[in-house]
Amino acid sequence: MYLRIVGLCLVLYSAAAPAASSAVDFMESWYLSRGRANMEIQNYKAAIEAFEKVVEHNPAHREALRSLGLAYERQGLKDKSIDTFDRYLAQYDDDPEIAFKQAQALEWSRYAYREKDMLKYYRMGLKRKDDATMRLKYAAHLAGRKETAQEAIGQYDKVLAAQPRNPQAHQGLAKAYAWLGQNDLALYHANLARQASRREPGDMTALRRDMLKGREPAVEGLLSVLAQPEKPFELYGLRLGSRGKMDLSPFTTTTLEVGAEHFWNSSENRAGGYLSFGNQLRFNPAHRFDLLLEYHDAPRGDGLAYKFEYVYDGPAVSIRPGVRREFRYDSFTSLVGSRASGQLLGLARSTLFYTDVAFDVGSVHLDVMPFVGWVTAESLSSNDQVGLTANASMPLTQAGDWDFAAEYVFYLTHYGENQGGFRPGAAEPLPGGYFSPQVFVNQIPRLAATYTIDEKQDLSFAAGPALQYIDEATQASVFRIGGDAHAAYTARLSKPWLLKIMADYTQIASVYMRFQCNALLVYTFY
Repeated sequence: MYLRIVGLCLVLYSAAAPAASSAVDFMESWYLSRGRANMEIQNYKAAIEAFEKVVEHNPAHREALRSLGLAYERQGLKDKSIDTFDRYLAQYDDDPEIAFKQAQALEWSRYAYREKDMLKYYRMGLKRKDDATMRLKYAAHLAGRKETAQEAIGQYDKVLAAQPRNPQAHQGLAKAYAWLGQNDLALYHANLARQASRREPGDMTALRRDMLKGREPAVEGLLSVLAQPEKPFELYGLRLGSRGKMDLSPFTTTTLEVGAEHFWNSSENRAGGYLSFGNQLRFNPAHRFDLLLEYHDAPRGDGLAYKFEYVYDGPAVSIRPGVRREFRYDSFTSLVGSRASGQLLGLARSTLFYTDVAFDVGSVHLDVMPFVGWVTAESLSSNDQVGLTANASMPLTQAGDWDFAAEYVFYLTHYGENQGGFRPGAAEPLPGGYFSPQVFVNQIPRLAATYTIDEKQDLSFAAGPALQYIDEATQASVFRIGGDAHAAYTARLSKPWLLKIMADYTQIASVYMRFQCNALLVYTFY
């Protein structure tokens, strides 16, 4: 009897279950139809009631959940709409339309605390649909923070890949690169944005102005005076020139200098013009290439000088490998060339390969530069040279308008042979006219100070004794006391005008004493 009752129950349940399931399906279908119809006639309140019934019985019902969020939105129930779309997108992340709608809703200031969710929904939508408008909105949010500026750059680049002249993308890239301190790229895209749009927004005008600070076109007038009275290293010089500087592109700065110069000693003199061309190519904030080419007409031959230098400026270290060819200003003979004996002598030119490395150790700034190369001169074989320079500086104290620092300068060089050639003797070579002992060491501890007179004027100087060691092949090695001093005065005469005067004094043991003064008058085109 018991088994018959159980069997009867099972039969009744199996017959009732399909009927119950059909009833639920009918109810969902009926309420969905009602909700759709009310959405079409914009009766959103009734649509909400219908869709809520479906979601109440089936929280994962895709259409009902999506439509309920839209009905809430159109009825003005913003919070309920956002909450519903949160639930919907948590289950269905393949709907870019709703993902973008939710992201834009969370842009409202009242939802600022949900910024991460807003960015998440932009990413969700872009994963399914490449929409340039939405990508620009997403990138604009990323570009507003320095820590996400690099990610913003990637988004803007994707827009530009399809729309190369999109002004919003270029504007966004300009702001993002400015955040990262990459002024060249920021200026580049600011210029492209201006070219691609009819009107430039005020913030972009201000950004371009900021990026150009310190890089404005400028014209300089310069005067240089040199006096080195000790014979036989006697040399006097006067140079008058003009130099212009401008950026030919956001990644290059070009300088051009032209002028005339006159050099003389007690028995000879030479005058001529000169031309100097420089160009800096910036690959990014950390990497650049510098070039300098000069030609001087005053020498009696070989008037070419140059410098090629690659620069890496990292956060902890600066490295500058390069090669330079430069004139030797040790004497009139070495610089210009002499015919006092009837034969052309001198014209010493130094070619050096070097690597300059600068870094900080605590509060001490160090700059070390090993170098190797050779010196050429008329009637002489090439003279090998190797050496090292090192500088250290450390701030000491501030007292009112004064800033004090301690500095130490070290210089060591070795020549293959002494080609000075001014001392008579059977073993003495023909004169190259430049100071070239086998070993020369120069150590200069000095005090540096800067005095700020007012906002428009400042004065700086550095001076100290020089302990020098000289080892010449023809004489016994000796220790000598020399000296070193530098001073500079800067006056900002007005916004476009600046005056700078620099004076230098160098004493190389008992060999020669050099005084040099340079004056610059600069006009900047703001």
